[in-house]
Formats: sequence, C-alpha cells, structure tokens
Amino acid sequence: MDQGIVALNTLDTSSEEALPLLQAIVPELVSTLRTKPVNGIFVILSTHDLNYRADDSYLPGLYIRDLDPSALSTDRNADLLAERGPATAFTPLGISTDKGWSPAMPYQPGGKTSFYKESFQIAYTSESKLSADDYGRWTPATFRLKGDDRDALAYVQPLILDDGTVYGVVGVELLTSYLTTQLPSNELQNMDHGTYLLATTDADLKRDDVINVRTAFLTGEDADKNMPQTLTLHRDGMDWKFWLDGEEQYATLQQLELYSRNAPFSGEAWLLIGTVAQNDLYLFSHSVRNLLVMAALLTAVVGLGCSVAVARQLAKPVAQLSNELARAQNDHVSVPEFSRTGIRELDQFASAIVQLSRENEEVTALERRRIKHERDYDILTGLYNRQAFQRVCENLFAKPETLGHAALLMTDLDNLKTINDTYGHDWGDQYLRQTGRCLAASTPPGTLSARLSGDEFMLLLYGYDSRDAVREELEKLRAALQDSASILPSGSELHISISGGVAWYPEDSTDFNTLKKYADFAMYQVKHSRKGEMKEFDIGMYNQEAYAMQTRNEFEQMLRDQAVSYHFQPIFSARNGRAIAYEALMRPEMPTLRSPLTVMKLARELNRLYDIEHITLFKASSAFEKLKERGLIREDSLLFINSIASVSLNDTDWRDYRGRFSELARKLVVEITEEEELDTAQLERKRTVLGASGTFALDDYGSGYSNGSSLLTIAPRYVKVDISIIRSIDTNTDKQQFLTSLVDYARPRNILVLAEGVETTAELRKVLELGVDLLQGYCLARPAAIPPPLSKEAADIIRRMKRC
Repeated sequence: MDQGIVALNTLDTSSEEALPLLQAIVPELVSTLRTKPVNGIFVILSTHDLNYRADDSYLPGLYIRDLDPSALSTDRNADLLAERGPATAFTPLGISTDKGWSPAMPYQPGGKTSFYKESFQIAYTSESKLSADDYGRWTPATFRLKGDDRDALAYVQPLILDDGTVYGVVGVELLTSYLTTQLPSNELQNMDHGTYLLATTDADLKRDDVINVRTAFLTGEDADKNMPQTLTLHRDGMDWKFWLDGEEQYATLQQLELYSRNAPFSGEAWLLIGTVAQNDLYLFSHSVRNLLVMAALLTAVVGLGCSVAVARQLAKPVAQLSNELARAQNDHVSVPEFSRTGIRELDQFASAIVQLSRENEEVTALERRRIKHERDYDILTGLYNRQAFQRVCENLFAKPETLGHAALLMTDLDNLKTINDTYGHDWGDQYLRQTGRCLAASTPPGTLSARLSGDEFMLLLYGYDSRDAVREELEKLRAALQDSASILPSGSELHISISGGVAWYPEDSTDFNTLKKYADFAMYQVKHSRKGEMKEFDIGMYNQEAYAMQTRNEFEQMLRDQAVSYHFQPIFSARNGRAIAYEALMRPEMPTLRSPLTVMKLARELNRLYDIEHITLFKASSAFEKLKERGLIREDSLLFINSIASVSLNDTDWRDYRGRFSELARKLVVEITEEEELDTAQLERKRTVLGASGTFALDDYGSGYSNGSSLLTIAPRYVKVDISIIRSIDTNTDKQQFLTSLVDYARPRNILVLAEGVETTAELRKVLELGVDLLQGYCLARPAAIPPPLSKEAADIIRRMKRC
C-alpha cells in the first residue's frame, strides 16, 4: 500500500485488485503452516462493514490446507491443497487446487461458510481499539467450506493497521478428522467406552452447580449417537453428570484458557470434556457380581444333584458371600470385606475380589490425586495456578485473624517475549521455570505463589506484625531474583527481572478482589514508567486515573448519545442595539464532563475532532431553528458557529446538512478560532462547500497565532476581538491603539469588527468610542438556552453615545 501497488479502499473489491498482496504473502503462509500442527491457514481481505455486503458476493483471500500435518513435507508442496485464492498465486509454489477450489471466498452471512464474520465485525465496529490478538476467536461450531465435505474448527484474528484500520482476517483451522487422532477416547476407559468433547459455555464453573454447554466437536463412543447441540450438566462432587439416550453419563471438565481478560470473547469459556457411561464405568464390578451369581447358581445346581443336605451346607456360605457383595455395592463400598465361609476355594475367591478391589481403589486414588494436582498446579513452574490461588486466598480472607499484615504482589515477568522471539520458546519456558523456582525458594514458608498466565505471577505474604516486616521479605525476594541467572546461547547472563505492584492488607482494602485490582494497577504503573521495580499502590494516583478514565468514558458516551445542548449569546449592533446574530455555545450534559474546553482537549487526544465538528454543526443548527419556529428570535438573525480550523465535513455530511438546513445555511457564519494552526486546504474546502451562502468570522483575534496574515488567509466578513484585548481597554492605551488600528484596517475592506467579552459599562463606552461595529458580552446579555434581550443599562449607553 505504501508503494501504491494496492489501494485500501479497493482491496476487497476483487481478487485482481488484491492479487499483488496475495502473491506476496503466500510463501509466508506456507512457512507458517509448516511450523504449526494445524490443517489449514487462511487470509480473507475486507475493508468495509460486512453487514452491508451483498449476499453471495465474494471476498479476495487465500486458504491453504495440509490434510496430514504430522507427515513429512515434500520439496514442491505436493502435500498442500489450495482451497481458496487465485490459482496464479499458488502455481509458483507447486500447490495444487482441491476439488472444491474457488478463486475467492464466498460471503453468505447466514451460513457457516462466513465463520470469519464475527471476529472481523467486532474489531471493525469496536470503539475501544484493542490489539488484534484480543479480537481473536475460536469458532464455537464446526463449519464446511462451500463445495467441501470436511468439518473444521478455526481460530480467526482480524488484520489491523497501525492507524486502527481493519482490512481483513487471518486464521488457522483444525479438521475434525485430525482432532480425532489427537484426542484418543480409549484413554478414558480401557475398553474404548468413552467420549471426548470440545464445548463452550457462558457459565461460571466455580459457582454454578448446573451448567449448559454447547458442543463444538466430539470423538469416541458417542460420536455416532444423536448428541444434542446443548448439554445440561449437573455437579456431582468433583465430577459432573448428564443423561444421553436414557443413560447416565459421568464427565470430567478442563477449562481451556484461550482469551485474555479484556478480550470481547473472554466470557465464552472453552471446555475439554471427557465422558464415560455409568454402566461402562462400573463394568468390572458388574462382571464380578455376575460371576459370583453364576457361581452361586452353579453350586446350588450341583448341590441339589448330590444331595439336599450338601446343597444346603454349600448354599449358605455362597449366599452369605453374595449378600455381603450386594450390600457392599449398594453402600458404594469400593473395597468390600467378606466373612470367612470355611470353604477354602470360596474364601480364596473372596480374597481375590478384595485384593482386586483394593488395587483398583489404589489406582483410582492415584489418578484422582494426579487430576487434583493438575487442576491446582501450573505444570511448567509447579506453583499454584489461577483457580487454585483464588480459592485458597478466598478461604484465607474469610479468616482475617490469620492474615495480620499482608501484601498482595502482582508481577509481570519482563523480557519474556524478547527471549521467546530471540532464542525460542524452550528458553522462554526455562526462564519461567527459573522464576518459579526462585519465587518458591526465596519466600518465607506459608507464602502463596501462583503463575496466573503467560508472564504474570502473584504472591500473598501474610501473617506479619507490620508492613515493614513484609517489606524486608519483599526486598530479599527482589535481591534473590536479581542474583538468579542462567547462561543464554549467546553467552550472556539472563537475570530475572520483574515489574511488580504491591497492595496492602488491611490498609488498602480487606477484600481480596479489590486488592488484586489495586496490585494490578500498581504493577502497570511500573510497566509504563520504569520496568524491573516494585511499586506500592497509591490511592491518590488510582483515583486520578479513575477520574481520567471516567472522563474519557463520558466523552465517548457523549459522542454516542450526542449528549450536548447549546446556549445562544446575542450579538448586538453597535449602531442601534438590535440583536443581529447569536453565537452557539456548547454545554455538555454529562455528570463529570461539563467543560467545553475539556471536551476539545479530549477530542484532540482521542482523534475525535470530526465528531465534535459534526455534532456542533447539526445540533446547534437544529436548536437555532426551533427557537425561530417558536418566535423567540428574528427570522433574519445570523447564526455564529465555532468551527475547527483543521477539520471539514465530508461530502456526504455536507449534502445532509444542506438538505436539512437549506434556509439556515444562507445565514450561517463559521467562526475560525485563531488559537489553532490554520489548515489552508480545509478552509478552502469549507469555503467551496458553503459558497455564497456562508461567511467566515475570525474568532479570538489578538490571541494564539495572531498576525496580519490570518486576515489575508481567511478573508473574513467578521473579526471578533479577543476578550484579552477588550478586558480593561478603557484604561489601557496599548489595547486602545490595537483596536483603533484594526478598525482602520477593516472599515475600507468592508470587514465588521466585533468586540467580544464586553463585561463592564466602561469597556462598552470605550469600544463604542473606538468605532466597533458589533458587541457581545455579559454586560449586554448572557448566553442562555432562550437568549435574553439587551440589558436596559447597555441599551441606554448605546442610545446616548450614538446620539452624541
């Protein structure tokens, strides 16, 4: 785009327009596909809102598949298939087209083939402008490309330029056939009775005892059954249960952390679910019971054949054993205890049952401990994971007598991304393990340590008599981290560096979640100022940031809701005191954001000057028209509107304005503020659009970038002398000379001079004496929603001085 080969506004119109870009990125897509265990990779280009795109249209893009990523790749890419994209883009790399190949990506908004739409639209319409990976999303249901019979799941992430422009999506896919090989269901139960599911849910796994999950993919015994799209699971201790085809199923859930906390899809939790039918789970015990029953029956038949007396002697201990086994099963006893029968073979058989049950119980207990450990501990560092840390801390905070003085330390591991990018993820993992070992070894016994996510760690040091005692331990930890080092492949030493924030219990808060928020805030203050340090939470700075955030949020809400009104201040003729015009003055209607100056400051910082220009022009004009309709101002009154010198409405908005306010446009005076740098191109655009129907006024003359060239550049009909010149002009000869020179310059050029900010009767007399044409200020009339008439005192002064 920088070279002019492709244009952003036509990038998504056809594959021909996008072909240079598509040809350029094919090698990079193939390289990425080769290094990732995925079946496909794709890029789809779009620079416009998909909600307004025609159905069954096509978007330019590329879609490449590798049906077996575990197999060795060929030299000429013979194992790859092109699904979407121009054939000329694939030919140089030897990639063949698949049976369902199409040169572009069909767009069908109601079908599964538009799996990429959600991620694109969220990024395209978002006002918060997060990073591209925050908008990434796994498709919550399988899809098929048009003309293809293979189901797939995909991860889709928008493509965003540095200026925030969204121009398409990029992503990878996993075929369900490949996922089936990666999730062998036979590991759930020895006799292949089990099913793996990938599903999504909006429920809270910690708090909810009944949750609904939406099935995205399944493999195993139940894959061929009519599995419903939504399953309702009920908590049963550490496990979950649900019913399928009239049979009770047991399930174990593992939540997959796929999205960051602030991402738009963070509320959509992905789960890996393993399920086994209840009957299959207890298949062994059922078989043993059936075997014993058969043995009892066989013994009874043989006994009856020999003699009734022998049969009774044999049946009694067998029945006893059977009853004890039945009672054990009814009471859910995992290791039953049997009474001795006096029959050696039967007692040996009972002992074998007990031994097998005990071994099965030991294996089950080990498996439960392994699952519990994996549930609570981070595999890489051996520290608590996020869920376990949260649970243990909440239990501690429920017993405040055990906490004493405590510090919650939130840390971010510095330089992890650089190490991953420079030396590879193996060295990044070593850096994480080294940090985990140092945190565990360099903190006092009882300290809670956890790895929350990729490079985030959290520690709770509690049970101290004072904050100074905790600070000593934190200082020891900081020194230990700096001393810990390993040798990188480059030969340099790698020292652990963390940026940390500390929140204090009970001084900052007694609520755990509030402390986390405070510690997180303190940490990001460090990251945005000087990395590698620990900083304690500062409530004053937090409140300042919170106020600034509230103001920015109110500014965005003000723009969305157009929550502004306009007051009008009359402009009077210095010759007869008649109100000939009214200046529209913005009044924000937000709880905190009340100052127009603050609104303009935020508009510049957030690049929203265009929105302010649009709101001011349309809303001020609408309010002015309503005043005229009610007969509160004269029909021939002019409207002065403050305009931003560097901004002009686009053609569409100007057409809309002229269509709605065609009569008012002829009475519109556009004020250009001298405090801003003049943009000659935008000024000429406004002049061209307004034509003969509009007039310029140079506002705040005598301040800012004031010089004579402004009069020549803008060529205004009106010059508004700034209040800084008018104030005390009755006693200041320099200001009187300035105004006299301006009047002498303006009069022969048919420019009207307006004295702005006249606040005293002495100032009013002096500006009338010096020959100004128009008057405005509190001395004459204050701004109001319904503008007031000229004050009696000012009217008398104008009448007397003109009579003289």
